[in-house]
Amino acid sequence: MTTEKTLNEQWEILLQKLIRDFSLPKQMDIDKVLYLIGIQELGKYHQTFSKEEKINLIHIATCCVLAPYGYYFFEYKDKDGWPFYRRIKDHLCLPQKEQNILLKEAILTYFKHIDYL
Repeated sequence: MTTEKTLNEQWEILLQKLIRDFSLPKQMDIDKVLYLIGIQELGKYHQTFSKEEKINLIHIATCCVLAPYGYYFFEYKDKDGWPFYRRIKDHLCLPQKEQNILLKEAILTYFKHIDYL
């Protein structure tokens, strides 16, 4: 596990890279990054999403980044290409600060895995 300072430094590097590469707003947070990952995993880049679909994209991304940590297991994609995951263990039982640390680490790992960082 990285130290919190190192994690935050790496997180800021990721945010600045995303902002620069995709002309995103300067106010990025975990949910916005998860939304981008959800779009990437769904593979529908030029589609307009409803509010419910945006929430589902964030959920897909959360499952995707936490799957390597044993929290979720990918099961299948439906006929429209939406991935479905089965929860293995509950990350929501962690205190909020630990959830954020876990998600940041998982997101950074995701972007390193796809050679973005």
